[in-house]
Amino acid sequence: PPRCWGVGLSRTGNTSFCAALSVLGYRRVQQDAAFEMLGTLDGGSGNTLVLHFKYLDYMSPGSKFVLMTRTLEGWLASMERSQRLNQWPIVGEHERVARRMAIYETVGYDADVLAAAFRRHHADVRRYFAGRPDALLELDIAGGEGWDRLCPFLGLAPPNARFPALNHGWAK
Repeated sequence: PPRCWGVGLSRTGNTSFCAALSVLGYRRVQQDAAFEMLGTLDGGSGNTLVLHFKYLDYMSPGSKFVLMTRTLEGWLASMERSQRLNQWPIVGEHERVARRMAIYETVGYDADVLAAAFRRHHADVRRYFAGRPDALLELDIAGGEGWDRLCPFLGLAPPNARFPALNHGWAK
């Protein structure tokens, strides 16, 4: 299958997406891989890919990209819940702080700043892939979309398994 990259923001189904790729037979899949690892992977998702999807498109022609999305309201609620309940603060983790600042322009929860980042990222991905419907799929994992949309996009038969639904407790 073609290399496949999830370019959804945090809290849009990244963990479920990576698990789905593994179910589909992708062997080297990683969430939030270091930049140096990207060339060795068959697929993945997370903030590193959000920052470098254009690079991957250039370096790996024929790759497929999936913009995992959800309603803005649901995403903000999930981001707020994650921020409040996160037991692993990123203080002192300079790489993670740098990625969040580059993507969201905040490390904490600020609804207005995050909403602007959500809109900005979605607009940038859609603009970049405009006119290339074979390269980009928008997938609402939180809204229940799964194999029925992902498999035809990748040219694969749907597996006899439920689509992974991981981290639901954080998503609500």
